[in-house]
Amino acid sequence: MNLALNFYWLTNLLAIIFVVACLYDSRYDEYGTLTLAAAAMSLVVMAIELFLKPAFDMAL
Repeated sequence: MNLALNFYWLTNLLAIIFVVACLYDSRYDEYGTLTLAAAAMSLVVMAIELFLKPAFDMAL
């Protein structure tokens, strides 16, 4: 239960994915679609953490 409410591991994983996507895009992809997708996932996770985590904390 504690792992499900802890968003730090997910944000760290998305940061690593973002760096890998940037490195891949700089070499192979001319449009940067992987970087944009990783950035969008990171923004979604940060929004979930910002808006939903207080509700989970209050529910516990």
